[in-house]
Amino acid sequence: MFSYRNHPDTPARRGDLVRVQLRGASHSGLVVAERPAGSGQEIARLRTIDALQEVGVLQEDWWRWLQDVARLCHCSLFRTLRAALPPGWLGRARPAAGGSDGRPRQPLMVRLSPGGRQLAEGVGHHALTVRQGQLVAQLWRHGGGRPLRQITAGDGFSRSVVQALERRELVTVRPQDTASASAAAAEQEAVDAGASLPELTDEQQRAMESVHALAPGEGLLVWGVTGSGKTELYLRAAAAVLARGESVLMLAPEIGLVPQLLDRCRQRFGYRVLEYHSGCSPAQRVRTWQRCRRQVPDRPLLVVGTRSAIFLPLPRPGLIVLDEEHDRSYKQEAPMPCYHCRELARLRCRRSGARLILGSATPSLESWRDCRSGRGLRLARLRRRVHSRPLPPVRVVDMRLELAAGHRRLVSRALKQRLERLREAGNQAVILVPRRGFSSFVSCRSCGTAVQCPHCDVSLTVHRRADGAAWLSCHWCGHREPCPTACRACGSRAFKPFGAGTQRVVQELGEDIEGLRLMRFDRDTTRGRDGHRRLLTAFASGAADVLVGTQMLAKGMDLPRVTLAVVLAADGLLHRPDLRSGEECLQLLLQLAGRAGRGERPGEVIVQTYSPDHPVLRHFVEGAYEPFLEEELSHRRAAGLVPFARACLLQVHGLGATATATAATALAEGLEPYWRERGWLAIGPAPAPVARVAGRSRWQLLLHGPEADPLPLPAESVMRGLIGSGIGLTINPDPQEL
Repeated sequence: MFSYRNHPDTPARRGDLVRVQLRGASHSGLVVAERPAGSGQEIARLRTIDALQEVGVLQEDWWRWLQDVARLCHCSLFRTLRAALPPGWLGRARPAAGGSDGRPRQPLMVRLSPGGRQLAEGVGHHALTVRQGQLVAQLWRHGGGRPLRQITAGDGFSRSVVQALERRELVTVRPQDTASASAAAAEQEAVDAGASLPELTDEQQRAMESVHALAPGEGLLVWGVTGSGKTELYLRAAAAVLARGESVLMLAPEIGLVPQLLDRCRQRFGYRVLEYHSGCSPAQRVRTWQRCRRQVPDRPLLVVGTRSAIFLPLPRPGLIVLDEEHDRSYKQEAPMPCYHCRELARLRCRRSGARLILGSATPSLESWRDCRSGRGLRLARLRRRVHSRPLPPVRVVDMRLELAAGHRRLVSRALKQRLERLREAGNQAVILVPRRGFSSFVSCRSCGTAVQCPHCDVSLTVHRRADGAAWLSCHWCGHREPCPTACRACGSRAFKPFGAGTQRVVQELGEDIEGLRLMRFDRDTTRGRDGHRRLLTAFASGAADVLVGTQMLAKGMDLPRVTLAVVLAADGLLHRPDLRSGEECLQLLLQLAGRAGRGERPGEVIVQTYSPDHPVLRHFVEGAYEPFLEEELSHRRAAGLVPFARACLLQVHGLGATATATAATALAEGLEPYWRERGWLAIGPAPAPVARVAGRSRWQLLLHGPEADPLPLPAESVMRGLIGSGIGLTINPDPQEL
């Protein structure tokens, strides 16, 4: 933060956007605090604000909520504000782009005409090319309209395809601001009227009654099995809120889940729907932020996004939805502020009077406990799938028996038989693999040395192209290097990859089963704008028989032709040294099982493991998630662990191992009076489980205390003073992983 002298003619106030000089360049800056003038000498040293750009950029209620967030996360207001604002919104000031007359250029919008809408709905007939038909379907999925630039640059359609549809009067191409508010409202009425709403089941009807009964600031946990129609509840609740002139925030834990949710919302609500997540360009996030801030009172918005969207300045929030509320991705572990999106949503609803809906087929232990104890959450259950489709049966394959029979391939004999019959029956399968890449690590068979990342205390992962070229990559810092030809320790050339990543599974399946069409779904194959949507759309259209992916595969996807869901190596999920490993493993397995049998054909689940008697697998086979939660709550209560206690992880990191260790010790000694006085416990300081990442040494201190207590810590500035300069500090309240 920097201090400037106010301009005498146009004084700025807190929340105003100003232009200032910094290091010889003009920058935009936000006024975050005002203070009385000091001595004349002190004032003389300050630069004067150049200009007042915009008044009242931030609303007062949003500002007060942000202060609550800073206190909750034990983080400075400046760091919290920096995380809350869209990237690129502040910084070097540039003149606004405009036409020759200086007015801003309006982007061209391509919209379906009435004839185009009828065609998309299956009414009428037009002889279209393949690409013309695909564009009509794309526009329909996005509520009937899409920016021309996005269609040509992002979606890959040529300008001639758009022009051909325009000549046939199936689309219109006009600047975005030429349609009046009444025309936009009429268009929205057409969208609403054209959408045939599915009939609700009795359970959905009762759940909707619970939604309507929520008081301002209250929350509802919708516990529904996969395929039970939770998304339809979100859409019905959103429609009621939008009709009252209030806005809706609908969140998903990961970018991969946004496209389907976004498409469903745009089909229902058209132009009102915006998106906000790290997959959007900085310019797009700034535009979404500005539209939220300048929202027209009678045209409320619905924003679909990931956890960072919780900070959007919606002026009249009426509903916040967290789909897959149990997911660990809702927790920001670093950098600061280290917040949990679910807790920020509850805090925002209490302050603004908005209603909160948490949805999951496998609720978190914390939400279930809060429902049972009446801590601000009601409960609605959806125990049956829509159309009464059965949940798929589970078969556990004991890989020890496969090994004893001399079968040493990744895929068991039973699974191979299922996959061989898959394409002939016109079905599809999804296969979950714990990690991406070709194999987990490369090890020397002579001396046992594994190839490590030079910057992190982790093994490098093998990646391989289709032509056989291979390299090593670090999934922590991004380091890449060629595969070595000799061991660095003993000189041996006897290298062997161990473990199986998505690439290796795809390769072995292709070798074992002739004609099986395979696709990968992981971070390597879904990069870029709309990468998740393109891959899932191709798979749903029948471009492949099997989709092999990492954990993102199990979450929230609706693929009607999938009849087989597979966990290839469950042991990597079952045996993690983590307090939440059992809970998260069972959640993942149940979520993956929910991908199978969502259409007309019944589904099946196969789990391959060397631990078939593991308690988590017993609960999974029985579909007994609620008994598992009760057992886990009982164990946690008896041991005094979360959620019946609080924890805070303090991580110190620096370039030098000795300096970092010294700083961690100084921090622990300086904080001891605070936590001892409050009766808390401290573990450490000690090296972090991964003690070095990207060349920086990491030490940590874990504080543990009563559930209802605030953190026994001084201000962030005091703690940073204890560790000295050149050393970083992360304060992580209620961490999800240690």
